[in-house]
Amino acid sequence: MTVGTGIDSDEIHGNGTDWHAWQESWDRQQEWYMPDREERFRVMLDMVEALCGPEPRVLDLACGTGTITARLLDRLPKATSTGVDLDPALLTIAEGTFAGDARVSLVTADLKDPHWATRLPYDSYDAVLTATALHWLHSEPLAVLYGQVAQLVRDGGVFMNADHMIDESTPR
Repeated sequence: MTVGTGIDSDEIHGNGTDWHAWQESWDRQQEWYMPDREERFRVMLDMVEALCGPEPRVLDLACGTGTITARLLDRLPKATSTGVDLDPALLTIAEGTFAGDARVSLVTADLKDPHWATRLPYDSYDAVLTATALHWLHSEPLAVLYGQVAQLVRDGGVFMNADHMIDESTPR
């Protein structure tokens, strides 16, 4: 299911694009920025499995191409994931990668919009996961986002941000 991505699912299913190749290309490019990326994902999923069990409902925050979701579903096949992002190119890769997979929903939303969470299909999640994205937010919008995420994580759930948070004095 795609919510608000503006992507024509029939076009994605029938155009012959190798979405897994696009996904792998994105992952290789990202590994240049964060060589320990896969280890971070493994630790995140270790925590999700330990704290949330084998069927977690996960929010993949700033999901990009769905890298976290792909690893989640490989490891915990009964999990469900909602990916949210603003970038149409990255969401197109995610939509192509997960086309037809009922465990995945994708949402187009700007995390700086105070109402972004109203676009989500659920009011709460067992886990909220993100990597290499939130460092782009300045401290005030990041604090607001963290407050919103706290409202989305169920009691006993977990929020994990696998990112390098930059120094406040660094221009963005």
